[in-house]
Amino acid sequence: MSRTRPALAPVLLALSALVLVTGCAAGLQAQTIKPYSPTDGVMGNSGTIRVLNALVVADGTSGTGVVSLTIVNRGNEDDSLTGLTSPDGTVDLTGTGDLPAGQAVRFGAATEPSATISDLQSKPGENITLVLTFARTRPIRLDTIVAPATGAYADLTPGPATPADEPSDTPTDESSASPSESTS
Repeated sequence: MSRTRPALAPVLLALSALVLVTGCAAGLQAQTIKPYSPTDGVMGNSGTIRVLNALVVADGTSGTGVVSLTIVNRGNEDDSLTGLTSPDGTVDLTGTGDLPAGQAVRFGAATEPSATISDLQSKPGENITLVLTFARTRPIRLDTIVAPATGAYADLTPGPATPADEPSDTPTDESSASPSESTS
């Protein structure tokens, strides 16, 4: 009988353990401890303010886009958004910029507040810069993307009128519909 097999077992066990441990990427630079945005947009922080999933949605033909993002005030004091600008277009910010303490405020096409960008220099798939300024917190500069108004983002930009949205020239006869009578 050969004695090489029992001597080989501890070496194989040590090699297996080494492979398992080195594949974990443990330590201070591990990917699992770094913040990331699991969405198409980007996130940014300043003090107690956090901006989540910030991006611009545009159809690529009209030269306008809708800013889509969520601002979370993680502090104990109210703050407010005092401005939203971009060197890549003219931003029209509507509604109140109030950011109540401990709450989130959503920006989109049919939200209040909302922000649209006209004279948009960037096309879908390209980068865009957004700068958000606040009353109590330092500004946040975000380098994000212009997403096409398709798929999950199709409802975020006002599109052309569909046939159901256009007024009809033919009158509808609603007089034939009678309310159902109830008997007691």
